[in-house]
Amino acid sequence: MSRRPGRAAALRRGGQQGDGRTWPSWTGAARSVARVPVLATLAVLVVALVFPRFEGGNTTVMSLATEALTYGLVTMSLNLLMGYGGQVSVGQAGFLAVGAYTTAIVATHFGGLPFIAVLALAGLVTAAVGLVLGLPAARLRGHYLAVATLGFGLAVPEIALNGGSLTGGYTGLIVPPQQLGPVMLNNPVPVYYLGLAVLLVSAAAIRSVLASPTGRRFMAVRDSQDTAPAMGINAGRTKVVLFTLSAFFCGLAGYVFALNNSIVEYSSFDFSLSLFFFAAVIVGGLGSMWGSLIGAALLVVIQQEAVSLGGFSEAILGDAEVIVLLLVPGGLASLARRTRDAVAGPRLPRRPAGPAGSGPGGLPDQRSSPAGASREG
Repeated sequence: MSRRPGRAAALRRGGQQGDGRTWPSWTGAARSVARVPVLATLAVLVVALVFPRFEGGNTTVMSLATEALTYGLVTMSLNLLMGYGGQVSVGQAGFLAVGAYTTAIVATHFGGLPFIAVLALAGLVTAAVGLVLGLPAARLRGHYLAVATLGFGLAVPEIALNGGSLTGGYTGLIVPPQQLGPVMLNNPVPVYYLGLAVLLVSAAAIRSVLASPTGRRFMAVRDSQDTAPAMGINAGRTKVVLFTLSAFFCGLAGYVFALNNSIVEYSSFDFSLSLFFFAAVIVGGLGSMWGSLIGAALLVVIQQEAVSLGGFSEAILGDAEVIVLLLVPGGLASLARRTRDAVAGPRLPRRPAGPAGSGPGGLPDQRSSPAGASREG
C-alpha cells in the first residue's frame, strides 16, 4: 500500500511532488529568513562598534550618535509601557529629567562614588518616582491616563526650575566628569561606548522580562484589562510594575544624557521632548524593540537636519512622521515583517497528521482510487 505525497507535504519537505514537479521548501526558506534578524543585529552591532574609528574626531557627530542611543533607550522604555503594556504615556521626558538630575546631583555632592553606583542610583530613584506615579495610574486608563502622565511630564521641569541650589534653577547643574577605571568620561568617544553598553544591557534585560511570566502578564493586561483578572492577574499591580520598570530604564538613559550634555537644565525636558518619544514609538512600531531604536534614530537625524530651518523644524519633523505613517501604517517594524514574509513566501497551514493511507486531517484519501488507496503493479 502506497500513497503519493500531496503538494502540502512536498512543500514542507521540498523536492518532487507525485507528478514529478519540483516545489521549493517553504520550511527551509522560513529557516533562512529567521536567520536574517540575527545577521542584521550582528551587522548593526559591528557598525556601532567601529563607528568611532571613522567619526571619533568629530565631536558634533559623536554627540549626536550618543543622543540617538540615549533616545533609543527612552523610546524602548516607552514602548515597553505602550506597545507591550497598553498604557498610554506622554510624560516620558519627565522620567528622563529625574534620571539626569539625579546623576548631576549625586555626581556634584558625592563625587567619590564610582560610576556604576551613580548609574544605579539614577535608575533606582527614577524607578521610585515611576512607582509613585504608577499607584494612582493603576486606577486610570485611556485618555485619563494620558492626561495624568501629561501632568507629570509638565510638572518635573517646573519643579527643577524652582528647586533652588539643589537643581540649579535657571542655570542648571554642571555634571562633573565621571571616571570608568582609567578612562575619564569627559570625551565623546568613551561616553558613546558607555551609552552603547547601557543600551545593549537594557535591551537584553527588557527581552528577558518580556519572555518571563511578568511579560506575559503585561501583554494580558494590554489585550484586555477586564478579562485579565479572570486569569488570576492583578491588573493594578501589573500596571504599577510596568510603570516602575519603564521608569528604571528611562533613568539609566538619563545618566547617559547627563554625561553627553555635560549640563542638566530644565529647558531640555519640555513637553516637545515627550512628544518626540511618543512619535518615535509610533513611527518605529508598537511592540517592537528594533522599531523603537530605528524610530528614535530616524527622528534624531530629521530633527538635526531641520534645526537650520528655525521655526519650521517642528513642522518638518511632524510632516516626516505623517509621511512614514501614511506609507507604513504599522510603523517601520511592520515594513520589516512584510519584507520577511515576502521573502519566505506564503506558508500552508499544517494539518493534523492522520493514520497511514489517510488524507489531510485524517480523512480517507479519495484522490487515488475510489477505495482511497492506490495499489502498485
